[in-house]
Amino acid sequence: MKIVTTLIALLTLVVGTNIFIRVQEQDRLDTALLLLDERINSNQTTITNIEDYMVDTALDFEKMQYIMMDNIKDVATSLEKHEHAPVYIEKPEVPVVKITTEPEPVIKDDVLERTYNPETQLHVPNLPRPVVSCPQTNNRLGKFIEDVPLRRDYKFLVTYDIFNDTVSNVRFDKKLPSKLKTAMIKYINSFTIKGDVKNCKLSIKVLEN
Repeated sequence: MKIVTTLIALLTLVVGTNIFIRVQEQDRLDTALLLLDERINSNQTTITNIEDYMVDTALDFEKMQYIMMDNIKDVATSLEKHEHAPVYIEKPEVPVVKITTEPEPVIKDDVLERTYNPETQLHVPNLPRPVVSCPQTNNRLGKFIEDVPLRRDYKFLVTYDIFNDTVSNVRFDKKLPSKLKTAMIKYINSFTIKGDVKNCKLSIKVLEN
């Protein structure tokens, strides 16, 4: 009997414990559901407030737009009706200045005549040719012929050309000793040469020594 009583007591204790735990869990669940309902209601209230605020803001913006448009129309109407007084600007008197210019002398450039060249098919200007004279003597003839033996007097004419600043093509109108010819050529080469020229003539007279 004691064992049966003990088992019944234990079973009763277990059942009571289970019932107590279930009751507590139910209370917790109910409490959680209440809190959830409150939060949902609170969120709905917040959403409703936001929607109302947005609607009010949109209405305020439309009102402001209408007010601005009305103000712009009023300003435009006022400008159209307003008449400006004429503004007169005095023109400053400018002193009369008389400018006189003297004609500048006209410098005429020398115009070169041109000649048509059929080979190049160009009109080539006729450049003035430089005037080249025969060389001038700048030495005494005596020092060139002092060693040349002369048995008689000689009077002759020497003709020569200048080509590339060099004496060339020396001619004598009379037959002369070779030493005298060589001395004369040296004498002509001592001249001051200024450009090419042809047919320069030099009259020479030497006396017997």
